[in-house]
Amino acid sequence: KQWYQRRVRGFQVRRVAVLGEESTEQAVYKDYQSMLLRRKFSSSLLHSKKSRVVILGCGWGGFRLARVLCKDKFSVTLVSPRNHFVFTPLLPSSAVGTLEFRCVQEPIRTVRGITYYQAAAKTVDFEKKELVCNSVYDDSTEFTMDYDKLIIAVGTKSNTFGVPGVETDEENIIHNPSGTNKHNLFFLKQIEHARSIRNRIIECFERASSPFCSEEDRKRLLTFLVVGGGPTSIEFASEMYDFLQNDVKIWYPDLANKHQIIVVEAGDHLLGSFNEALSKYVEKKFISRNITTLIGESVQKVDGNTVILKSGKTIPYGACVWSTGNKELDFVRDLGVGLDRGRIVVDRNLRVPGRDSVYALGDCARINDMPLAMLAQVANQQGKYLGKSLNKGLDLPFKYFDRGAMAQLGTFDAVVDMHGGQISGISAFITWRLAYLTLSVSIANKMLIPMYWFKSYWFGRDISKF
Repeated sequence: KQWYQRRVRGFQVRRVAVLGEESTEQAVYKDYQSMLLRRKFSSSLLHSKKSRVVILGCGWGGFRLARVLCKDKFSVTLVSPRNHFVFTPLLPSSAVGTLEFRCVQEPIRTVRGITYYQAAAKTVDFEKKELVCNSVYDDSTEFTMDYDKLIIAVGTKSNTFGVPGVETDEENIIHNPSGTNKHNLFFLKQIEHARSIRNRIIECFERASSPFCSEEDRKRLLTFLVVGGGPTSIEFASEMYDFLQNDVKIWYPDLANKHQIIVVEAGDHLLGSFNEALSKYVEKKFISRNITTLIGESVQKVDGNTVILKSGKTIPYGACVWSTGNKELDFVRDLGVGLDRGRIVVDRNLRVPGRDSVYALGDCARINDMPLAMLAQVANQQGKYLGKSLNKGLDLPFKYFDRGAMAQLGTFDAVVDMHGGQISGISAFITWRLAYLTLSVSIANKMLIPMYWFKSYWFGRDISKF
């Protein structure tokens, strides 16, 4: 527009002149439109020369890859049912109000230079190099996308191990926000799960405080069950303990001593992947906090509001968080590629054997001669590696650097298991918080996270249900 205005002003002295039957201003305007058309055509030609990279999934691997890829070299399109990246280590904190949900997510559209579609991939034609996707708003709406390079980073879903009474609902377009087929049994993999858990916890206390609630129902409502003994389960149980001790005592004084937390773990120890000394430290800590731990137990059936254990013991519950591992998505199972324990087999360059220009990374992929755990740091490193390899045209194998494992045990306590040694207590707690604050993506969240930590410690957690 500025160019057009300058051209018009330059012809003011000849305003009465005409070119055929058109005024000078009209001729200049046509010249301006022609220039825009040429620019658009040139841009289209430039865009068409870029290699089309389609990324499926926006977890730790897909999101990191989208940020690293050179947008001048690649036309990057990201397809995911959710329009944000979730900072999963902080989900347990958001489930009880220590942090707010906005702190643990990053919108995909903040990644500059990419195209994003909120959709779910359904099928892939590897010969034609095209995939069919469904809109999350209308399952009957399909569209086809072509690609030059396809990166599969769709992650996994929660594993129920076929336990009767509990089913995963995560892949359905229209699904329960709990992630399961029940209103009071939850997975903890997405923000919607954390939000549902928080609402259910508050609902349980509000129902239990009613004068019309029987003692039997009150006991059930205030029983919070955690199935699984991994880091997510331990951190949620610890955050829940802090909430009960620091907030429930103030806002629900008549219920302060009527609640209980029960952790069910099928293995021999809590945090079985950690050093044994740290596992025992956590178990002793839970005993001192009166958190019931049932080691060597497993869930045989979920019947209504009751869990039936292998030993025959029954546990009526108000809210249950299920975190027992991961399982492949139906999409991955039906892809027609080689799988190992439900994960796509890839080589050291993260390429899918027998599929041209197809890569897989993160939880849904397994390097054939270097099996790695389903960890955020693995997917994050793979996304960074693949982005740099594609940018520079390198063919070097992926190398993984193990940064250890951490788990928070509530305020001023945590465990850290690193190759250099193991630490626990307040020093581990500081290490945990600094590490995850540093890994937060945006500057906004680096500011918001400590602010909410400060707020929850000094002024309590939010107990609103909405």
